[in-house]
Amino acid sequence: MLIVGRFYRRMDRAQKEILMARRGRLIGKVILLCAMTAALGLLLSTRSCRSRREKPPILLHDGQWDSLHINNAIATFIIEHGYGYPVETVVQTAYVMQASMEKGKTDVNLEARRQNWTRWYEDQVRAGTVLSLGVLYEGGAQFFVVPAWVAKEYDIETIFDMREHWRLFKDPETPSKGIFYNGIIGWGCNRINAAKLEAYGLTPHYNIVSPPSAAALEAILIRSQKTRQPVFAYGWAPTALMGAHEWRILKEPAYDDECWQEIIMAAEDSGVRPLARACAYKEIPMEKMIHRGMLNKAPDVVEMLKKMQIGLKPLNKVLAWTSENEIRDWRKPALYYLRQYEDEWKTWVTPAAYGKIKAALERAPGADVHSRFYSEQ
Repeated sequence: MLIVGRFYRRMDRAQKEILMARRGRLIGKVILLCAMTAALGLLLSTRSCRSRREKPPILLHDGQWDSLHINNAIATFIIEHGYGYPVETVVQTAYVMQASMEKGKTDVNLEARRQNWTRWYEDQVRAGTVLSLGVLYEGGAQFFVVPAWVAKEYDIETIFDMREHWRLFKDPETPSKGIFYNGIIGWGCNRINAAKLEAYGLTPHYNIVSPPSAAALEAILIRSQKTRQPVFAYGWAPTALMGAHEWRILKEPAYDDECWQEIIMAAEDSGVRPLARACAYKEIPMEKMIHRGMLNKAPDVVEMLKKMQIGLKPLNKVLAWTSENEIRDWRKPALYYLRQYEDEWKTWVTPAAYGKIKAALERAPGADVHSRFYSEQ
């Protein structure tokens, strides 16, 4: 520095000005280079962030029942960790789901009870708006139930026996009638059940009540069993509630295609009621349904969903484990399934996705998945 300083003092004014100009240009170039480097770093960082967020969210229908909660949670874990898409569940009634799927605002319905809205389903499939990806699990039953002890004590076997026994199920607000607990508000089965009960000659004897939520309906049915208070209600399977207590499924006339079409018409148009007859629900598999936009939005997820088959037996086991352990965080039974049935879900996914899902499972919070009662037989 001393030598440089002496050299600088010996320069004339012109030389000093030239040196200062060159130094200024050099500093400017350095500043420009730093700015360009920072901008490039910001650009790369932004692109990196975008690459992590560029996949659109997958929107799953949530109809508010336990098996769907669990299946949505299983699909969410696989899609997010295996394929990198964010997943959102959308709580909807059946009718809102229909309107939403028509517009592509809901992408996936993993448990489509299309028997309950046959006409809408057929219209949408014909228009190409929605597509079926096959069966998620077999045996989605629907029926009318009373507690088994009530049926035994009062010799109740068929739906027609309920006419003379309405006093057992008195509506506290209308003592001159009994009370029938239908599906929760907004479920597609409600209009069907109302048309059926009317055809069976029960509506003069019963008020039909739809609880506000699945939890409310479940609480009514559990309280009935625990307090030995008779209850008459709509039931479905699979659900832990049906397995946790003993119920009598009331016998109805056997399912008939022509009869069922009449019921669907009556559910959609009150002008054709009352019907002269009705019949039981047909036990049909639960289907996976997507909006056609998913083919472009997430084709890799569509391929996975095509292969996704939970199976009724594993689902019943997971539902029972969930009920036994009083779990309401649906991620836990999803982890239970993924840990217990790896050989099953491994076949749904690509090798790359499998590795990511497996690693995510190892990082996930531990769960008591080794319950002695529900361990693999």
